[in-house]
Amino acid sequence: MQCCEPAIIDEKDTVTIPAEPTPAAETDLPGSTQVESPDETAPTDAVEAVDKEEDAPAVPEEVAEPVKAKPTKATLGKLFSQVDGVEALVLVVGLLCAMCHGIAQPLLVVIFGDLIDALGGSEEEVQRETERLCLIMCAVGGGALVAATLQGACFKIFSDSQTMKFRIMYFQDVLHQDVGWFDTREVSALSAEIQDDLSKIQDAFSDKFGNGVMASSAFLGGFACAFGLGWLLALILSAVLPFMAVGTYFISQAVNEVQMESQGWYAKAASVVEECLYGMRTVVAFGGEQKELAKFSTAVAQTRKGGIRNGLRIGMGTGYSWFVEYSNYALAFFAGMNFAYNRDINPATGQVWQTGDIMSIFLCIFIGSFMLGQIDPSIKAMQAAQMAADRFFKVHDNKPAIQRRDADERKEIASIETFSFNAVQFYYPARPTVRILDGVSLTINRGQKVAFVGESGSGKSTVMALLERFYDPSSGVVCVNGFDMRDFKISALRKCIGYVGQEPVLFSQSIRANIMQGNPDATKEQFQQACADAQLNFVDGLPEKYNTFVGAGGGQLSGGQKQRIALARALLKEASFLFLDEATSALDNTSEKMIQQTIDSISSQTRSLGIVSIAHRLSTIRNSDLIYVLSRGQVVEQGTHVSLMEKKGVYYALVAAQESSQKAEEAEELEIPNQPTVAFLRANSGQSDESETARKEREKKEEAEREKKIADNYKVPMSRLLSYNKPEWPVFVPAFLGALIEGSAMPICAIALVGSMDAFFKLQVEPLRDEARDDILFLCAAFLIIAGSVLIGCIIEHGGFAVLAESMTQRLRVAILTAIFRQEIGFHDDPENTPGMMSKALELWAFRVSMLCKTLGAKAAAMSSVLVGIIIAFVYCWQMALVMLGTVPIMVLANAVQMVVMLGASKVDNEGIKHAAQIVGDSVMNARTVQALGVETNLVQMYTTLVSRSMQGMWRRNFLAGLGFGVASGVMFFVIAGGFYYAGYLRKEGVANFNDTMMAFMGIFYAGLGAGQSAVFIGDAAKAKVACHDMFKLLDRVSKIDGLEPKGEVPKELEAGTIEFEGVKFFYPFRPEVQVLKGVTFKIRAGQSVGLVGPSGGGKSTVMSLIQRFYDPQEGNVYIGEARKPLSELNIRWWRRQIGFVGQEPVLFNTTVRNNVLYGLEEGETVTEDYIKKCEEMCNLKFLYKSGNRGLATEVGPRGSRLSGGQKQRVAICRALIRNPSVMLLDEATSALDSQSEQIVQKALEAARDGRTSFAIAHRLSTISSCDVILVNADGRVVESGTHDELMGQKGVYYKLQMQSRK
Repeated sequence: MQCCEPAIIDEKDTVTIPAEPTPAAETDLPGSTQVESPDETAPTDAVEAVDKEEDAPAVPEEVAEPVKAKPTKATLGKLFSQVDGVEALVLVVGLLCAMCHGIAQPLLVVIFGDLIDALGGSEEEVQRETERLCLIMCAVGGGALVAATLQGACFKIFSDSQTMKFRIMYFQDVLHQDVGWFDTREVSALSAEIQDDLSKIQDAFSDKFGNGVMASSAFLGGFACAFGLGWLLALILSAVLPFMAVGTYFISQAVNEVQMESQGWYAKAASVVEECLYGMRTVVAFGGEQKELAKFSTAVAQTRKGGIRNGLRIGMGTGYSWFVEYSNYALAFFAGMNFAYNRDINPATGQVWQTGDIMSIFLCIFIGSFMLGQIDPSIKAMQAAQMAADRFFKVHDNKPAIQRRDADERKEIASIETFSFNAVQFYYPARPTVRILDGVSLTINRGQKVAFVGESGSGKSTVMALLERFYDPSSGVVCVNGFDMRDFKISALRKCIGYVGQEPVLFSQSIRANIMQGNPDATKEQFQQACADAQLNFVDGLPEKYNTFVGAGGGQLSGGQKQRIALARALLKEASFLFLDEATSALDNTSEKMIQQTIDSISSQTRSLGIVSIAHRLSTIRNSDLIYVLSRGQVVEQGTHVSLMEKKGVYYALVAAQESSQKAEEAEELEIPNQPTVAFLRANSGQSDESETARKEREKKEEAEREKKIADNYKVPMSRLLSYNKPEWPVFVPAFLGALIEGSAMPICAIALVGSMDAFFKLQVEPLRDEARDDILFLCAAFLIIAGSVLIGCIIEHGGFAVLAESMTQRLRVAILTAIFRQEIGFHDDPENTPGMMSKALELWAFRVSMLCKTLGAKAAAMSSVLVGIIIAFVYCWQMALVMLGTVPIMVLANAVQMVVMLGASKVDNEGIKHAAQIVGDSVMNARTVQALGVETNLVQMYTTLVSRSMQGMWRRNFLAGLGFGVASGVMFFVIAGGFYYAGYLRKEGVANFNDTMMAFMGIFYAGLGAGQSAVFIGDAAKAKVACHDMFKLLDRVSKIDGLEPKGEVPKELEAGTIEFEGVKFFYPFRPEVQVLKGVTFKIRAGQSVGLVGPSGGGKSTVMSLIQRFYDPQEGNVYIGEARKPLSELNIRWWRRQIGFVGQEPVLFNTTVRNNVLYGLEEGETVTEDYIKKCEEMCNLKFLYKSGNRGLATEVGPRGSRLSGGQKQRVAICRALIRNPSVMLLDEATSALDSQSEQIVQKALEAARDGRTSFAIAHRLSTISSCDVILVNADGRVVESGTHDELMGQKGVYYKLQMQSRK
């Protein structure tokens, strides 16, 4: 029997029985803030027990409203406190180079201004001055290239080095916190919080730091140059500074949205779909697909609105930025024209205002303003890192009372002879107002078998937690060998204790590595002995045997298998004491007895081993030397089984209550045939051909090759893709028009810019002064028109394409979820189709594919920019145009690379870091197990090795990345220098005048600039292609069992309760090498109750899966009704409507109890309140009306987390009964209940199966002895069938089981 899952106490919706003042952490879930199930009390009479439980008075608890603390920040000194000498040198070089890189940009502008002035002189002066200034520009460009390269490299190196230090320290510090520390935190989110903090520190130290310094230098340098050249004009232009900064910030946000694929507005839709993906079998079994699709469709409709709003925000931000920029052009030339026209003296130079100075001041202010916006991300990143560092240093500076991270100067201990409690009182740190232990005194000696029993919440697990020293008592003393436990080293204490918890905890490693954690120094013989003792014979059937990867949390193995591995790990310690907290609860009856016999034999053979166990199933502890009976935190009785039975007190009542439901099993001691020997295990423990690491590497390489192949060869079916946009097709026209306006603005602006320069030269010629003034006023108006046009164009373009993309995303997501629901359950068994993978696919596939739609806008803008620029250039000077055209690809690439790096978008995922993050997740989720095993140091070493591996080649890798950034930054200097040199040459040769060469030069230059900035919004087309390929592959996949749009027959008259299996052979699609059913044949008539018994892995649950038609058999047939209709020919939705299913681990959805119990009803189908009330009573749901709960309106929380395991199970049974099905399937339906609640529910189930066919899987024979037919499953076959009496008469397997149980 499996113990009830812990219930989570919620302040608002407390779904508990108040009779139990249970602790927040009275459970074996590491670091949990959960409470042992409050529905498991055990007074003398079973029926009265539940009534008393329901009527018990509430225990009021004062809960203060939590006050949200203002987040604090670590000082910059503390943030940089881990920097060593080499890192400090790297940082200083990086800072100096970033400053030089920043100053280079305003210097370029000053030289640019001098060049413009030079082009206005005589032919000889022009050529001589142009050559000189172009050489200076190249020199500055070379310096900028070197500085930018070192800037990019140094900050990346500094960031990687510092982050590695913080990673290792953070993990080490968290791992060495006391269990009480974990109790007061949301452990499930802790791993993500750690990774988030590290990511923020890395982000702040990396490119953003360097870019912030560079931007500050460029800002200060730009304004210094501007004010040096002419402070008066600089002061006027500075008025637009705040407006420019706001616009730049919006552009940064826009680019981040595209590069980071952030979709904050999808979070709600994701939470809706996540539950149904994780509970897929429940959704399918109860025909909830359409309901879930309707919920998801509503959620993604909201998502669409959020996406469109974001698109409009991006359009307004981008348009506003351009509007301010082009308006600033108008302001600069208007003010400059007035100064030049009036021949005002420039106060900074003492000379008349020059055209070059006016241009330089304008561009310096423009660059400075733009760079001001780039400082903000750096400051924000640094502030976020300070907050992350503050959280880290709080953990780092916390000195745990029990765990010692550094030197532990307490006493050593080689073995434990006695434990003793002296008047121990205890409150959990997370629930300091609830007393768990109240004056407990007891003694445990080495060599004894000691058991703790009592109802749930009595304090059994707490006693064991104190024996392990997970906590220290609130008052009183726990002594070891007569001394205060606190005097001994914690590592030495725990070496003397082997621990196996109620829920086995395994790490994402091989089976061998998990077992070896018990004793890393164990010999091969010790390892094999521990494996043999723990009955690990199932490992020999696995392809990689002991090198088999167990998956995250041991997810690749069954509960029983995980428990045996955990037992082997504990036995390998060869400790003084073995602690078993419900250690056999996950095993079937036979396996449990085998393990129990093993434990007994170890105890008898090794008299020096003390065994301390907790058990709800009292038959497992009958032969204990000493039994302590706990009730409400006190020891109320103690003695042997015999002496306690004679007392006829609390223990007697507990035993009597269990005997009523399991008379035949309370003393089962089965003989174990064919017990695996050490030699047998030794012979089958060889390595497989491919290790887990090699397999992962191979799969990663194959996936990379697959993606490359798709990106190269796959042709996106655009017509099919755009069909998802059919209602929005009219929006394409204005959206494209807006993109063309945005793209063409820059090269058109070049015409006005060159015209302005030409007009400024004319101002110096007396007869042309008035004409020049009029020209400049006209061009200022042109700049304002361009500004307004771009603002409108950007809003239309980005808004329009957001409507198109978000509408497409919405429809694609619904289509993907529909396709997922359409697939047979076997599809979901594929490791590539896990709930997490499908959830990610729903989020990213449609988003990436819709980016192809948005890409059309970016491509149109880029194309418009290039075409208009080229046309302008060729019209004015085709020679210059041809030369400059060769620079367009260079400028496009350079601009895109630079913006990507500046916004920190290029992030490299590293497999080593990912694996290391998995270790962090496993460790913090299972802190108790980690500490009980004493493997903190080993885990830190393993983590350090993985993290260090990611640092290999770090210097070379980061230098190359820096070089890319350097070349991208420096190339502009050389392009401009070359262009001006060629312009001077053309003028000297008389081929073209100043105006024509500048028009061609600026047309191409601005075309490249505009195309490069548009290219940033294009996103990753390769990712979009792969997503499109995978999405259509899923949409086009033909399901073997389509439960969403079934085609089968809906029979008018059919005995749905008559079920027949004929020669059924079956293996799971993704484990074809394991034949699960090997020719199962039986026939069940309508109304019969069927019990399925047999060992784990015998095929019982598979039979139920086939009845629900989750799968079709590979051979044989399943027939329904007397007419023997093949199940595969029936309408699958109609058939599943005939079935009520209750699983071993019930899946509830995050809504009210009412919505959960009515989940199985068809759309529009209703039931009366009386019928609901009747089902409630049958399932004993009285707890919903106690302790402030809201009856059926009670919220169950995510995945039912606010209910205990037993409470969830009862709600699940009610959900099945509400459907009034013809067939009831009960897969260990009462396994999570204590014996009293189980008896009540068992009676309800017996009443519920009247008049309908029922199948029940049970490990305990007593629960199915009254069934009409009992099928004994073993090794994929039905070895016997019949009633209890018939099977006893046959004197076969079933008879032997019963006889052996009565010995």
